[in-house]
Amino acid sequence: MLAFEESNFINIGERCNVAGSTVFKKHIQNDNFAAALEIAKKQISEGAQVLDLNFDDGMIDGPAAMAHFVNLITCEPDISRVPICIDSSDFQVPQPLHVDHLLGT
Repeated sequence: MLAFEESNFINIGERCNVAGSTVFKKHIQNDNFAAALEIAKKQISEGAQVLDLNFDDGMIDGPAAMAHFVNLITCEPDISRVPICIDSSDFQVPQPLHVDHLLGT
């Protein structure tokens, strides 16, 4: 993704967020990662230029779920073509990620 001074707006997909989307959270809690991937794909098809990922929730194993989801999206050409924003207030959640697999690292 390229952003220029003339770029007035960058569309960030916020639906891959267990704190902000009850639908996404239920998919993650139920280990339905295929449905969670569809949410990511839909955001991109609807114009998201960046995907925001957040797995901060006491009812899930955030580090394991985020690592698994990131591994899945790196194999999806429709998803992996956009940059990923790792959004977490808990440093332990993104720690196990292999960020060298993410676009732009």
